[in-house]
Order: sequence, then C-alpha cells, then structure tokens
Amino acid sequence: MFQPHKKAKLIMKNIMSNKHNRYILIFSLVLLFASIVSFYLVSNNESYYSKTIAKIVSVTETEDKKTENDNGNIETFTNEKIQAVIMNGVHKGEKVNFQNTVSYSQTVDKDMSLKVNDEVFVSVNEGADKKIISAQFQDLKRDKYVAYIIILFVALILLIGGLKGLRSLISVLFNVIIFSVAIELFMHGYNLMLVASIASLLFIIVSISIVSGKNIKTLSAIIGTVAGTLFSILIAVIVIRITHSTGVHYEQMEFLTHPPEPIFFAEILMGTLGGIMDIAISISSAMNEIYDKNNAIERKSLIQSGMEIGKDIMGTMSNTLVFAYISGSIPIFLLWLKSGYSISNIIDVNISLEVMRALIGSIGIVLSIPITIFICVILLKKHRIGET
Repeated sequence: MFQPHKKAKLIMKNIMSNKHNRYILIFSLVLLFASIVSFYLVSNNESYYSKTIAKIVSVTETEDKKTENDNGNIETFTNEKIQAVIMNGVHKGEKVNFQNTVSYSQTVDKDMSLKVNDEVFVSVNEGADKKIISAQFQDLKRDKYVAYIIILFVALILLIGGLKGLRSLISVLFNVIIFSVAIELFMHGYNLMLVASIASLLFIIVSISIVSGKNIKTLSAIIGTVAGTLFSILIAVIVIRITHSTGVHYEQMEFLTHPPEPIFFAEILMGTLGGIMDIAISISSAMNEIYDKNNAIERKSLIQSGMEIGKDIMGTMSNTLVFAYISGSIPIFLLWLKSGYSISNIIDVNISLEVMRALIGSIGIVLSIPITIFICVILLKKHRIGET
C-alpha cells in the first residue's frame, strides 16, 4: 500500500512524463514542418537573387593538359565545356555556354569541377539587341547545401537534446547577435579589447545560464570560466611583455589596417572560451550530481572526485584545442613544405600564432579545473542544490 506522499510523487512523475512526451511530439511536428518549408525555399529561391543563376544541363570534358610551373612541379588542367539554363532574371529559360578550367591543385581557378544539375552564378554579356553574347562562370550556388546541414544540425540537437537542445540553439542565436554587435562596435572605433571582454563575458553568462538555468551549477561554471579565461590571458600578456614579443610573428596579419597585437589577444580571449566553458560546466555538473546523491560527502572527498573528473577531461580538451587551431594551418603547412621549408621553420614563423593560441587555451583549461572545483565545493556546502 502506497503512502500518501509516495503516491503524490508517483502522480507528479507521470504528469511530468506526459508533458515530456507532448514536448517531444510538438518539437517533432515543428521540426518536420520547418524542414519541409526550408527545403522548398532553398530549392526554389532563384528569383530572390539579383545575380544571374544558371542550372547546368550538360558537362563535356576535354583532354587534360600538363604544365610545368616555375618550381618544376607538373600541374594538370582539365577544360570543361558547360551548357546551362538561366533560372532567373530577364533571360530566364535561355541557354548559355561557357568554359570552366579545373587544375589538380585548384589554385588558379574557381576550385571546383562542375556537374549536371549544379546551380552556378554566371555573368552574361549582352549585345545591342539585349541578347546574350557570352557567359562566364563566377561561383557555385551553395545555399541549399548550407540549409541541409543546418536542418540536420537542428534536427539532431532537438531530437537528442530535447528542451536543453532548444536552449542550446537559443544560446547560439544570442551569441551570434552579441558577436555581430561587437564587430559593429569595433568597426565604429571602439576599443577592441574592451569590446571583446564585454562580449566574452556576455557569451559566458548567456550560454551557461540559458542551457543550465539558475542554480549553483551555473554560478560555479560561470565563475570558473571567467577566472580561468582571465588567468590565461594575464599569463599570455605577462610572458609576451617580458619577452618583448620575441618569437611571436604577426606576419600573417600584415594585411590588416589595425595593430595586430590587440587583435591577437581578442582572438585568444574568444577562442579559449569554448574549451574552458566546456570544462567548467562538465565539472560543476558532475560535482552537483555527486553531492545530490550523497549530501553527507566530506569536502575532501568531493574535491578529490572533482580532480579525478578534471584530469580525465583535461587531456582530451587540450588535444581538441590543438587540433582545432593547427588543422586550419594544414594547407599553408603543406604549401611551405612543398616549397622546401623545414618543419621547424614553418612552426616558428608561419604557424607560431596557432601554436600560441593552443598553448594559452590549454593553460586556461588546466587552470579552470581547480578553480571550478573549489568554487563548486564552497557553494555546495553552503546551499542545497537548486538554490541560488
């Protein structure tokens, strides 16, 4: 026989379960409807473009040509004869012919080989009678592929994450808005480091608060992220100031019209946030769960558990930062190797900034672990879980 309070808990559990199922059904229907609408719009949106769009109906390849460049390397070229139908504008329905040259390295052309049913941007030359004389290939129309990826991403995050997935999407939207505003402020002459610092603080608060709600877990994660990021940036500034930027090569930023050092620090500040936030929220969530299961756990045992969790996460997150920064330099890395430069010279001169970003981000990750643990322990021992 059920006791009254147990029966009440069971009833509430069933109600919450039914609500959860209704939310899943609503999300599924909304997602299905949004996916159908999005698929239709991106597949039939040529009339919304001011540029001329053509759909390829045939591709004929000519013989490959091989050319030797100045370094003695052999480059292979393929010429494609394209026939396409214009999909928008005053020449809609008319057929055009143009050529596309594709190189093996894809360094001297539009970087792509075209195929039937591709949609491309073209420029047309008209005669005195307003008829098309010739056409030139400009670029591939990619919006539908981007839309497909976005639809897949939204579908997965909603179906797997449920309400928290929806909160994550909302936080991403807010962060995009914050970033856009920060860029606009910088372009209007505001101090870059001040703008980046305020934007980073908003990123942290908005992202963690929306996803995790108002509780001790959120508060400890926010404090841990801010502290870890601040300490890593301070260490970077101190080291660079003491060494007078020795070994820091800003040549990659020579095309900028602003001093490179503030931009570099702003990159580090925003680039390390993701990894540090991930660490902080993972540790605070785990420690909250441990404390929730055993409120009588000793402070020392709780700290030890947090440190064990942090050690396991630390290595993988550091590797994530290294791979994220270094992977973007693979093309230039291969190009310099092809040109005869040594690996040490490439790392020292050409990807030194990426190496520094990875190192500083890893320092922030390591520092955020004990900071988050001790903040979480202090807050948990003073309040119950869920209280602010």
